[in-house]
Amino acid sequence: MAVQTYLDWDPLVLQPVFRAIYQNEMDQKLKKDYIPILYNVEGSQKAVELFDGAGGEGLMIPWKESNNQVAYGEVQELWRAQYEHVKYSLGREIDRDFVDDLKVPQLKNILISMADAVYKTQQYQAVEIYNNGFNTTGVNYLGRPKSFKGPDGQPLYSASHPYSPTNSVDVQSNLMTKELTIDTWDEAQVMAQGWVDDRGVLMAANLDEIMVHPYNMRVAFQIAGIDGKGIGYEPGSSDFNINVFEGQIKVIVNPFLTSQKAWFAFDSGRRRQHAIWFWRRRAENGTIEDFDTEVAKFKVVGRWSYGYNTPWYTIGSTGVDPA
Repeated sequence: MAVQTYLDWDPLVLQPVFRAIYQNEMDQKLKKDYIPILYNVEGSQKAVELFDGAGGEGLMIPWKESNNQVAYGEVQELWRAQYEHVKYSLGREIDRDFVDDLKVPQLKNILISMADAVYKTQQYQAVEIYNNGFNTTGVNYLGRPKSFKGPDGQPLYSASHPYSPTNSVDVQSNLMTKELTIDTWDEAQVMAQGWVDDRGVLMAANLDEIMVHPYNMRVAFQIAGIDGKGIGYEPGSSDFNINVFEGQIKVIVNPFLTSQKAWFAFDSGRRRQHAIWFWRRRAENGTIEDFDTEVAKFKVVGRWSYGYNTPWYTIGSTGVDPA
């Protein structure tokens, strides 16, 4: 966008210029937004959103076995997931002399840098539950200690997820440690297809997405294939075995992942149901002048929350086999 070469110390001039520079940077197509890719994005009118987990419905009962009437089943209450919206902010102060001296390129860089910081904050947050998915404690996007226990008391990826709050004896896993290969992807598929609900009924999960660090991008695309470029064979196969996964998997290459070798598989339908990002107040910007100090303040403020209700939409692997 063209930025005017002369600025008046006037809020009617400064505010639209500040906003235009900031918004133009946020709208850059090169800034890929992973939030709608990884979450079901919803609005919220509350301070806190709560999800009370509900168990499986079981299966239908023959009419005669229910005394020739509708068989009404009971659903067990599972764990509660809580989304508490947090308020975030970032601002810059710009001295009047800076504007009067027509330092337009520097001013543009200040606001572009702010937009980039807002973008990166949200993108780091979007993968926070995955970067810390293998432990109950970790660090948040600022590198500060944070608990990452899920609703069932386990990390997102665990070999010991209990069936229900009243049954912690029976457990099942969504954790792997193996590096990404077509064979380990096959193992992940089999694991997900074996998941059952609290009644022991199969969830019928089907992994159709994989998220990787750029380190694993080539392997991921070799497994998934690329539309119009696939050869139809398994990667590394000297026997020309047909790649049954080609065209069935969406690859998400995410540079905000901190582990190069870790990889994450999703059932996209279940992910949209169970991984949620709430906008209580999307990031808004504004400008105000301070009369006494002759400083213009530009701010970005918003409120949101993110997380998951249940782990049964994803499998995670550390990508490093234990010694």
